[in-house]
Amino acid sequence: MERILLIAKLLPVIIDIIKSIEAAIPGQSKGEAKLAAVREILETVDGSVGQLWPTVEKVIGVLVKVFNATGVFQK
Repeated sequence: MERILLIAKLLPVIIDIIKSIEAAIPGQSKGEAKLAAVREILETVDGSVGQLWPTVEKVIGVLVKVFNATGVFQK
């Protein structure tokens, strides 16, 4: 349960970072670089995020999928 609460607290920050990176580096085929940037930013701000990374990475995948499907990110 603690992990769920931590991810829930991080979610708005993760979304803001994803949207900022997408605005700065638009386009397809750059997902790995964008994901690496999100990770580096989060770990720079709080090194303990590294322990949550596998879960955070999956959450980011879900968010990006939804943003693509709903038109938040233009292809």
